[in-house]
Amino acid sequence: MTNVLIEAPSALQTAEQPINAHLTERRRWLIIALVLVPVFVGSIDLTIISAILPEVLIKLNIPIDTNLGTAAWLVTGYLLAYTVSMALMGRFSDMVGRRGAFLVCLALFIVGSWWVATAHLFPTALLNDIARRYLGQRPDLNQLTLLAVIIGRVIQALGAGAVVPVSLALVADLYPPERRAAAVGFVGAMDTLGWVLGHLYGGVMVGFFQQQGEAIRLWLAGLGLALPAPDWRTLFWINVPLGILAFVLMIFALRGVQHPISKGRFDLIGALLIAAALTCLVIGLGGNTEVTGATSLEALQAQTNQSPYNLGLLLSAAALLGIFLLWEWRQAHPMLELHLFRKRAVSAAMLTNLLIGFLLMLGLVSVPLLINLRAENASAAAIARAAERAGLLLSTLTIPMALASLPGAWLSGK
Repeated sequence: MTNVLIEAPSALQTAEQPINAHLTERRRWLIIALVLVPVFVGSIDLTIISAILPEVLIKLNIPIDTNLGTAAWLVTGYLLAYTVSMALMGRFSDMVGRRGAFLVCLALFIVGSWWVATAHLFPTALLNDIARRYLGQRPDLNQLTLLAVIIGRVIQALGAGAVVPVSLALVADLYPPERRAAAVGFVGAMDTLGWVLGHLYGGVMVGFFQQQGEAIRLWLAGLGLALPAPDWRTLFWINVPLGILAFVLMIFALRGVQHPISKGRFDLIGALLIAAALTCLVIGLGGNTEVTGATSLEALQAQTNQSPYNLGLLLSAAALLGIFLLWEWRQAHPMLELHLFRKRAVSAAMLTNLLIGFLLMLGLVSVPLLINLRAENASAAAIARAAERAGLLLSTLTIPMALASLPGAWLSGK
């Protein structure tokens, strides 16, 4: 791959000249198709956990009522690492090259998926050895497995979150500015479709494994494969071969593809500031780690008052964000080009995306919780059926949004 040394202030702002004019249209769409695989798989894992979380706790023999706060980090940890990685890796790819950054991100996602799928084996043994040798403790192995799953989810998210901005920049490099909208729209649509279908995919597969898992195990045994019955871990095992295949094919597909390399140094201080701000914001909005029910506004207010540190985290997030903006304003090679906000179209698009994302995530989180609360009992089968219903209900909202990304990209070029 040939790198072109030009100014590239951000992952979405690439060379104006058609640096890859030598590529055929078929080669370009092959690269886009390969890029879409990790984008889709990574975004699925953003929301799949809410559908399979009860199943994870049941399989690990962990009481839901007393450990839900810790288990919530399966969602919060992924979201936090995904957000921070997405904010930082776009600029990083400008400086080291898209190909290298994309492959590193994909490798992180593969390792994280393997870690989650094998959390009850090597990762738990490793954490147990660390706890005994260095902390002098003998922790509960089920709790250690839950911690191992959380760590694996964070590793996954560091790769998956970075794949999206790097993919957008990589795809944008394939076309001149006037032809980028459709290609970028496909990446955006696949990202949206992934985290939109995560609930449905998780719910359907958990229900399927509940009904057919033992039959599948016996069928595999008949083929001479002594494998356990598929369960929630299988959903993460699937990511590994898909990721490895995409990794190998991308090495060859990107040969000879030119990408811009940015001048200047990586804004490490800016990266630390925005990472700290996002961390405080996500944890502050996450609320109390002891999850209890609130049956009225008064009860909710009382519950919030018991966690005053949340307000401190939110204030810290606001202060760090302000310092970040001031710092970026004075940098010759900032991580965030603030002058872009002077363009009304850019500011309006960002504000719209922020509001849509806020409302959509509100539904993606609350609907599964409400349906689980209305489940007939707390059995694994009932929880699986509730997860499937939640996925089907959310699909009526989210699938049209994903499909709308394609005509939206076409209209943006008009």
